[in-house]
Amino acid sequence: MTLETNRQLASKRYIRQAVQIVFVLFLLELLAFQLVGSDLLLTPILVSVGFALFVELGDALSWKRLESKGDETKATFFMAVSGFRFLLALLVLFVYYLNTDRGGMFAFLLLFAPFYLAVLAHHSVFFSHLRNNKSKNHR
Repeated sequence: MTLETNRQLASKRYIRQAVQIVFVLFLLELLAFQLVGSDLLLTPILVSVGFALFVELGDALSWKRLESKGDETKATFFMAVSGFRFLLALLVLFVYYLNTDRGGMFAFLLLFAPFYLAVLAHHSVFFSHLRNNKSKNHR
């Protein structure tokens, strides 16, 4: 396989995994509401899903373009993605804070946190695994 094919396959795999993770979290949160028997808070869940998909798809598409660059560029990219993800999460939290009360904000944090942590974990595990496989192939 060529380098371009490997890059596209890895990018597609990353997107597929991201969509699966977000969908599973969405279903788990819906199930939790069903089991607890409380009113469904669909807006915070949909905002969290939108955030997670936006960050993951943006990450995958930008990584595909930068993958062929040198290691220094990749390190800068990973730092930039982490910073962008954090700042975007803060922006989402701030905008939601402006539109809700204290109880609504607490519920939003509880529903948003699993998506943020899943995006963070998926990014870290996927790219460390990809890097380890690449270093094994170069030996």
